[in-house]
Order: sequence, then C-alpha cells, then structure tokens
Amino acid sequence: MVHRRTCTFLATILIAALGVTAVARAAAPPASAEFFELKIRPLLAKNCYACHTATKLGDLQLDSREHILKGGKSGPAVVPGNPEESLMIQAVRRSHERLKMPPTGKLKDEEIEDLATWIKAGAIWPETVAPAPATTEYVIRAEQRAFWSLQPVGKPEVPAVKDQSWPKSDIDRFILAKLESEGLKPVAPAGKHALLRRVTFSLTGLPPTPEEMKDFVGDSSPDAYAKVVDRLLASPHYGERWARYWLDLARYADGRIGAADDTPYANAYRYRDWVVEAFNNDLPYDKFVKAQIAADLLPEPERTSLLPALGFQALGPNPDDRLDVTTRTFLGFTVACARCHDHKFDPIPTKDYYSLVGVFRSSDYKEFPLVGKDIVDAYQKHQKKIQEKQEAIKDFIDERTLELSDMLGTQTASYMMAAWKLISGECKDAAQAAEADGLDRETVERWVRYLKDANKEHPYLKSWYETTARNAPLAEVKKSAEEFQDFIVALNLERNEIEDRNYVKLGGAKGVKDEKTRQYANLEFLDLEKYYLWRDLASEPYTKSGFKFVGGVHYYGPKEIDRFLSGEWKRHLDRMRADLEVLKKASPPEYPFLHTLADSEKPKNAKVAIRGDVKDVGEEAPRRFLAVLCAGDPPPFQNGSGRLEMAEAIASPSNPLIARVLVNRVWQLHFGEGLVRTLSNFGQLGERPSHPELLDYLAHRFMENGWSIKALHRDILLSAVYRLSTEHSAKNYERDPDNRLLWRARLRERLDAEALRDSLLAVAGSLDRTVGGPPVPITDEMKRRTLYGLVSRTKPDPMLTLFDFPNPNDTSEQRMVTIGPLQRLYFLNSPFVAQQAKALAERLQKEAGPDDNAKIARAYELLYGRPAGESEIQMGREFLRESNGSWPQYAQVLLSSSEFFSLN
Repeated sequence: MVHRRTCTFLATILIAALGVTAVARAAAPPASAEFFELKIRPLLAKNCYACHTATKLGDLQLDSREHILKGGKSGPAVVPGNPEESLMIQAVRRSHERLKMPPTGKLKDEEIEDLATWIKAGAIWPETVAPAPATTEYVIRAEQRAFWSLQPVGKPEVPAVKDQSWPKSDIDRFILAKLESEGLKPVAPAGKHALLRRVTFSLTGLPPTPEEMKDFVGDSSPDAYAKVVDRLLASPHYGERWARYWLDLARYADGRIGAADDTPYANAYRYRDWVVEAFNNDLPYDKFVKAQIAADLLPEPERTSLLPALGFQALGPNPDDRLDVTTRTFLGFTVACARCHDHKFDPIPTKDYYSLVGVFRSSDYKEFPLVGKDIVDAYQKHQKKIQEKQEAIKDFIDERTLELSDMLGTQTASYMMAAWKLISGECKDAAQAAEADGLDRETVERWVRYLKDANKEHPYLKSWYETTARNAPLAEVKKSAEEFQDFIVALNLERNEIEDRNYVKLGGAKGVKDEKTRQYANLEFLDLEKYYLWRDLASEPYTKSGFKFVGGVHYYGPKEIDRFLSGEWKRHLDRMRADLEVLKKASPPEYPFLHTLADSEKPKNAKVAIRGDVKDVGEEAPRRFLAVLCAGDPPPFQNGSGRLEMAEAIASPSNPLIARVLVNRVWQLHFGEGLVRTLSNFGQLGERPSHPELLDYLAHRFMENGWSIKALHRDILLSAVYRLSTEHSAKNYERDPDNRLLWRARLRERLDAEALRDSLLAVAGSLDRTVGGPPVPITDEMKRRTLYGLVSRTKPDPMLTLFDFPNPNDTSEQRMVTIGPLQRLYFLNSPFVAQQAKALAERLQKEAGPDDNAKIARAYELLYGRPAGESEIQMGREFLRESNGSWPQYAQVLLSSSEFFSLN
C-alpha cells in the first residue's frame, strides 16, 4: 500500500514533470474547399442532383450554397454550424418523422459523417475563381501554366551570406540569406545529447542507447556527427521508421473495412515489408514510384522483385480511390476534385480526371501466387468444394426459414390474440398464452415485443392499434387481427411471386448469386411500405449504415431453425454440416500471394460522368496524362491500360511536381513543417513555399543524386539548420513568431504513437527487433515494433487512436499531434505501461546493481539520453523512501514524463 504522502509526492512529480496542456497541431479542418470537392460535391451529385437541381422536387435545389440555405417547402436544408438542426442531416439519418433521403436507400455512415462535418464547419461551398472558357473544350491559359509549382525545376544560384562561419552546407546559405534579409540570426546549436536523441528518433523511431550517447559525446572528431548519420541510415530500423511514414500515405491496413470487423488481407504485410526493404536498400525514388503504379508491366528481372509494390494500388477499394491517392501522394495535386466538374482552382478539366480513371478502370485486382500452379489449383479446388457445401447448407436453411415464416404468417391472428392476452394481463406469461392455443412460446414473446411499440414504418397495423386503444370487445380485436392476417398471407404470396419472376429475369440460381447480374437486371420489388412490413416479419438480421435490425418476428435462421426440424429434414442438415467439417479439416493451408494489379483483357476509355453521375455520361476521355503537365496535347496511352506510361510520366525528371513533393515531405518529417505546409496540395489552394529557391535546390540535387532518398537525408541532416537548438529569441519571435524562417528548431510536443510505444519497450529491454513478417495483434504481450501490429480499418487500436494514429481508410499526409489528459491517464493507468515499468526496474537492477544512486543515473541515461542532475537524484531517492522502495512505481513516473515522449 502507498501512503497518502507518497501519493501526494507522486502527483507533485507528475505535475511538475508533465505540465498537462491540451495542444492540437495538424492539417486544416476537413471541411475546406478541398474537402467539399473530394467528399461533398460527388456525394450530392450521385445521390441528390437527379431530383434537386433543375427539377426542384419539393422546391429544393442542392446545386449552390444559396439554394441549400434557401431550402424548399420544408425549410432551409442546412443550418451552417449546426448539423443536428439541419433538415439534410435529419433526412439522411432518417431521424425526421417524414423526410427520409435518398429514397433509394440510406447513405453509408461515413458519407453521413462527411455531410455533418461539412455543415458543422460552416457548409463551405467554393465558387469558381476564374471565368469559364468561351469554348466547350477546356483551354489551359498561360497564366495557369505559369503557377509556381508547374514551372520546371531549376538549379537556383546559391545566395551569398554575410556570416560565413555559420553555414555547413548550401542549404544553410539559403536559410541564412532569408534570415539576414530580415535582420535575424539563428539561435545556438543543440547540445550533443539533444542532437543525438533528435536524429536517432528522426531516422529510426527509437531512442539512442546510453552506449551510443557515450560514444558520440566522447568523439571530438570533426566528422563525429556525420558518422552517426551514416550509421543510422545503414540501420535496418531506418527502413522501418520511414516505411511507416509512407504507409500513412498509402492508406495501408491489414484488411478491408467491414460492418463489424475487417475482412482480413492475409498477405497485405508483404507490401509493408517491401516498403521497408525499399527504404533500407535506397531504391531510387523514380523506380519506387513506378513500381507502385505499374510493377507488373516493368521488364524482367526487376518486375518480379518489385511486384509487392503494387499493394499501394491493390489494397485500395476502387479506381477512383486509386487515382486520388496516386495523384495526391506523388504529384501533390487534388485531381479528384475534377470528378464532377472542371477543377474550381487548378487547371484540371473533368475530362483529364476520366482520362486517368480510365487507366485504373482498365486494371484489375489480381492475386499473384508465390507457389507453383499445382499447389494453387489444389487449394482452390478444395475451397470450391467447401464453398459449394456451405452454399448448399445455406440454401437448405433459407428455404426452410422462408417456409416456416409463411406457415407462421397463416397463424398471425392467433399469435396476435395470444400477445394481446399477455399485454392486457389476461394471461400471466407467454407459456400459458402459447399453450392455450398450441402456439410457439418464443414467437408469442416476439409478437408481444413487436406490438408494444406502435411506431412502425408502415400503416398496416393502424386498425389494430385503434381497436385495442379503445378497449373494444374481444370479437372486434379478433376481427382486426384476422384482417391483418389476411393481408400478411396476401403479402407473402405477392412477395413470392415477385421473387419467382426475378429468378427468371436473373437466369436462375447462378444469376441470383451473381452481384453484377443483379446490379444490371430490371428487378421488381415490393412497394416500400409493404417491404417494411415484410421486413418486420420475415427478414434476417442486418446492420446497415448504423441501423441495426434484429430480425423479423417470424424469422428463425441458422442458429434457431433446428428446433423446428425433425425426421429426414433434420438428419439431412446434420449430414451436410458434418461433411462440411470434414472438408474444412482436410483443407490445405492457404498459399502465399501478392496483392497486385493486371491490365484488363480489353482496356477501354472511360466516359465523362456529367456532374459525377455515372448514369449520365458524356464524351469519351482518351486515356492519357494530365494536360497541364504536358508541353502540348497529351498523347494517348498506347500500351494496355496505360499504367506504365502514366507511371513514367509521373516519375519523369521533366515532371515539375514529383521531386518537389517528395523533398518537401522529407523536409517536413525532419523539421515538423514542410517548406510547403500543404504537403499533398501544390495547387492554388495550397500554401506557397517559404523558401522556393531552397525547395528547387533540393529537388534538383535529389534528381542529380540518382533519386537517392538516403542522400537527401544526409544533405538535410548535416546542415546547421537541422542542428539548431529550441532556444528562444525575443527579437526573432517578434519578427517571425511562426518560425517560418527557421531561426530555431521546432519544439516537438510528443512522439508519434509508434515511436512512443516502441520507446517504452526499448528502454525496458523488452523490444523484439526482428524485421518483417505477418502482422500481430497489438496486445500488452506484443513486444515487436508497432509497425508490425495489426492495422484495422474497422476497429482501430485504441492506444494508437489515442495518440493520433491516422485513419487508414484514407491517405494521410501529416500526423495530427494532440496532447491532453486522456494521454496522461493512459500512462498512469495502462497495464502495458505498468508492465514496462516493472521490466525497466528489473533492467536497472541488473545493469546498475543495488545502489539507488547508480540505478537512478542509469534510468536517466536510458530514458532521456543524458546524465541525471543532483537534484533529480535527490528527488528520486525521496520518492523511493516515501514509496517503500517501489522501483516499478518510480520507473512509471519517469516513463510518464514529458521529457521521455518529446524530441527536444
């Protein structure tokens, strides 16, 4: 037990060491002009424009901000800043008593959330900033081509500076020239302890060891720091760290999003491991880019070794997503904003969007096996047998379930009367009510629950509720129930006849199970209100767009149907189930494969979807590159899908974006902010570079150095500007409070989630440093680097989410950084942190012996990369005295300090 005084002392240390402050630093809020063009306009075009543009159903137009604020007969569609009061949100959530939109079915949860986010941020609706061209063909004007990011990458002259002693490289001269022009000077360099901790985390995501710190501090040679940089770049952990940054952009996960859990991608990790290897081997960036777009189309022998790179494309959900992620990641251009109309800000016509999306629509997902054909054939043959048996069982149960539902429908009146006796108190329980009329007890209970709630999405029980509400005679109640039963019998008959006709239209059993056939067949359906009634009685359970339906009153599925079966029916079902178990046990293991793409057998151009509506198409868009990045008219792609030609155009030295975007990303990850702050938007809505000449210098040098990312790191890390301290300067702050001129190192408030977790394991001596392999669930027992933890799209890991791990359903250009009380509570209450604190205490005992002073000094070296001060040793001894020598508790306090999880 810890004494009250000890607890007070613990709190004092924590408050002093931690300094609890809420900070948020990230990209701009999502409800921006870019967010509108990527998320909202396509959503409205697809689901709303057919009825709410020129046709103005309900007097409502949704084609401008003015119109949505004006609204229709029911009032304004949107209340900016207040999604809950907005009719649009009430309608799409189907929480409004009358308005339920779109009529064809509820939107996806993420679509509703996007609408709510957009409205909450003010319902931004950007207008065109340039007049429409006079001709129908989009013409890129000279002033558009003159935009800074579209200019060829030049080799700017290195500026002269007054202070010749400070610069260590040409990078520094570009920085210093700007500072001197403003009458400013850089602050002092960081000390050796801080610098080694900074660069080690920067390149490997792990803290330096005390031995590495001792070697560096004791090395007085001029190239001591350069040797450190070279050592870290050669470490296998460098590739792990920088692969994780890239996986944010690639929206990597180990499964496909599902209703409750991910559908696993058992081999997704092969892409992740390829990225690690590519960084470690310093694969030239132009080849790195081409491989992730068209590795399958590259010549041998490199084709085979680069095939895993296609996970960048194959792990994405569809061609539109692949186009968006590819162009934002490699080009820093929001090409997807041209999906519904010509780009409002950048010279990208809609036709260009469909030219590129045609490339991806002409590319099919393909699993590339890593074993021989005989193994693949044997596995697939066996899986087909399992699937056929599963389908046979499902078909048998579905038929029995439907038959049972129809039979129970003919007894509807009896069940309603039994339920009424229970509701009115005539019977004491369901067993008594069921037994009296020879009914099924559970079905009686279901009818009781169903009838108690009069709020239905159909009107067919109106007579029943009116009759029972006025305590009508039993004969009237029974008559109302019998009339409803007659309706149910007729409804089931109508539904079965519709299904029979649909069966013929679909071409029989095979067409019924083929999603594509169902999508394009002219099927019949029950009227909506009749469907709601049929659903309430006979539908299986489902969850869709946040709405959970528990199953119809008469529905008894695979888990319940057995008790209604007997004789040969039950024996037949039992035999099929037993046969399935035998097949599953005899199944060979799944063979390894790569997630890749391959050209379609018949590549074809896409047609422009008018306002993004795939049902309203216009002219054909030849597959070709973006016009604004070509000197003249872009030549059509000639080979297959055109992916290889697109990859070569993107990774070309003549492309002004490819090198600029990459060096800016690397700069941001070393300095906290890019020379261009909008990392994936180098267009009109993006920020302008703070040091345009330096950006071009780096981009040009990057290409000159053979697209070597390691050489780029070395150039940046050996500069004087990277080595600056976080020291404050009142004069500099007054002139440049945002530090855009880089007169000091930016203070990093907190390590990211992976570096934080990995550091806890590293200092405790628990970290398993094995590189590569299948993903492992992130549990308290998982000791591998967090990079190798299972990444879920549906259920993100709570610890990673708490520390701002990005949403893997979308490309993420930059990590948000928040600091708040929940993170502090995690360090105080997490079993994982307590586990590592205990391991750290054991490590200290093993390495420093029994002396408390020696163990405290060793702890500071391990955790903070510096010696402990006298006062810190004294505080530690006092804590240990108050806590009866609780080293695990003291270790947890040290692990919870701001110094442990910050960089500077």
